[in-house]
Amino acid sequence: MTTDARAVIARIPSLALAADRRQMTLWDLAAALPAPSGNTATLWHAPTAEPPPAADSRTAGTAPPASVSGAAQGLRFDREARAVLEQALHVALQERAEHIGTEHILAALLRTGPPDVVAWLAARSATAEAVDALLTRLRGGPGVERLPAKPSRADRRNWRRATVRAHGGQRIPHPLATVAVVLTVMVVFVLCVWGP
Repeated sequence: MTTDARAVIARIPSLALAADRRQMTLWDLAAALPAPSGNTATLWHAPTAEPPPAADSRTAGTAPPASVSGAAQGLRFDREARAVLEQALHVALQERAEHIGTEHILAALLRTGPPDVVAWLAARSATAEAVDALLTRLRGGPGVERLPAKPSRADRRNWRRATVRAHGGQRIPHPLATVAVVLTVMVVFVLCVWGP
């Protein structure tokens, strides 16, 4: 997950607490997405509708106050929000991205979210068409967002496996395996042509 996507997730507890919720909802996720940085920053315009019911405009985009940060640890995502975050992983895998960015979270929310949340986002110029154009422009690349650390070999291997599963078992060849196969075929061909 990119640092900007993590920042979106980090803003959600303060929005849920400000709305006096015991769980973090899709409204909290939607309210946390508009940010001045990240791949989706160019999509957001001045709001043309009221803030979502889960967010207070005074607390949107801020960290939870120190007095409630311990309470934020007990908050959990509700079922719908978890489903959208899981869908963000699937969007990233479909785009053959090696990360989950704000664009994947927004695309998942627009594709699977309830109509009132989608309409609230569209009022801020975050439409499905705009996000699809952004995903096309990025072509699986990170854009302006960065990963918090260089992924380990195990992380890259696990991501490749998840990508294979997401694409119906189509195996993505490893570069060294491709070289080994080509060299083997060349040696067999040479031996067949020139004899033993």
